[in-house]
Amino acid sequence: MTISLNAETENYAEDSLTIREILDRKRWSFPLIIAKLNGELVPRGDYASRRVSGGDALELYHLVSGG
Repeated sequence: MTISLNAETENYAEDSLTIREILDRKRWSFPLIIAKLNGELVPRGDYASRRVSGGDALELYHLVSGG
């Protein structure tokens, strides 16, 4: 499948992956990651079940706090 991840093209052999699987493959383990799939905010608790398929646009944001 081919998806858009943060406006960059990504290719995967599978037909679909969950958001959690994509995060694991990218080795992104930041504690505060926000996900939007096709413009829709995805609750953090749904990352392991929400599937991303070919043609989807996934946006992942790492939140940083500071003072």
